[in-house]
Amino acid sequence: MSPTDSMFALPGFVFDAEHSELRDESGAIVRLRPQCLAALHCLIRNVGHVVGKADLIQAVWPGADVSDDSLVQCIAYLRRALRDDAQRVVQTEPRRGYRLLATRIPTDAAGGPASAAVGNGFSQRIHFATSFDGVRLAWASAGDGVPIVRCAHWMTHLDWDWRSAALGGRIQAFARHHRYVRYDMRGSGLSERGVDPGDLETQVRDLRTVVDAAWLGRFVLLGISAGAAIAIRFAARYPERVERLMLMGGFARGVLRRGERSQPIETFEAYSRILEDGWGRENAASRQLMTTQLYPDASLEQQRSFNEMQRLACSPPQAAKILRMVANFDASDALTQLRCPTLVVHSRRDARVPFEEGRALAATIPGARLEALDTANHMPLPGEPAFDALTHLVNGFVAEAVPDPVVRPPEVAERDSPPRRLRLVGGDPRDGPAKDRRRRTVPEKRA
Repeated sequence: MSPTDSMFALPGFVFDAEHSELRDESGAIVRLRPQCLAALHCLIRNVGHVVGKADLIQAVWPGADVSDDSLVQCIAYLRRALRDDAQRVVQTEPRRGYRLLATRIPTDAAGGPASAAVGNGFSQRIHFATSFDGVRLAWASAGDGVPIVRCAHWMTHLDWDWRSAALGGRIQAFARHHRYVRYDMRGSGLSERGVDPGDLETQVRDLRTVVDAAWLGRFVLLGISAGAAIAIRFAARYPERVERLMLMGGFARGVLRRGERSQPIETFEAYSRILEDGWGRENAASRQLMTTQLYPDASLEQQRSFNEMQRLACSPPQAAKILRMVANFDASDALTQLRCPTLVVHSRRDARVPFEEGRALAATIPGARLEALDTANHMPLPGEPAFDALTHLVNGFVAEAVPDPVVRPPEVAERDSPPRRLRLVGGDPRDGPAKDRRRRTVPEKRA
């Protein structure tokens, strides 16, 4: 295994195979017994595939006569170190062996176990948080300024998408003047793999987990594509947390929940099967279906980059599950409850999410502003005029926000806390709207 292929992300951990180092989300080294480390090396060399018991025993105890019970005990110790009580990371395949679910970090300059930087000045730091049901979520923060939180939408990969020719320009542009927080949906990217994506309610609760872990009080919430439904539901439920709302290429109702405009179930299922059958193959034909719908005017380099990101981001079954979950989203009942300033941005010739969906959002949300972009791409890509128009709209809209910079949500575990200790002035923002919306935090005095 070469040094450029030696970094792997597991939920809450990063494993450096070249240096045999397992680190947690704080960067601290996790000490493993020699047998556990040998087992982890064997599993990581075959990541995503079943390793037979005999092969594992040979790798851990070469030439020794060892019983299956010793292997079971070794795996149990490894799971304990990885906080894998639910056996989602180290999976048992009955009568066959074990499979490890991890993600190779595709970089030749990792910059540390949970950070990344690039020569143009962009840098980010990756963190992990535990959601309401124990699922580990990966989130990243880049830049300084007014915080913008991007909801999960289609699959992403935190350590790949910002390098992508298709997505990297937008991520870096939004982080240039703001603190840009984004996260990988459960089951994809660097978040915990092998878990069901759930439903709209699950996604809203995951978003709450991330903003609490990031210590955000009031912030600008961004919903792109399917993320718009998550953002709408969150903003209606927690109006005291959302300073402003941006919906881009979004919809409140999935393709199976649009009444007369709904996609026929037969068409949807056929499309889902094509994606699931061919998603993980080296041949990008099935992923190209999605890429062509989303970015018909993309360059060849941008298409290849987006195809590769999708392949790395999740497994074929998970891609189909996400597609089905999103198709059944419906946050339309929350639209009239929104009270924050809202910017709706939609591409005029969007083939994936018709412009009519964006117009419906703006027409229903009280006081919403609609901006149409002259492009056929789902989201504008670097190099086209609409991309510059989008960044100008975002910078102008966010400039009017006055968010609380930091809060300390009381239920955030101490291990997720940054080194500074804070106390709230004016109460917790979730207790209800306060008269002073510019509530601040100050350092707690030490004895």
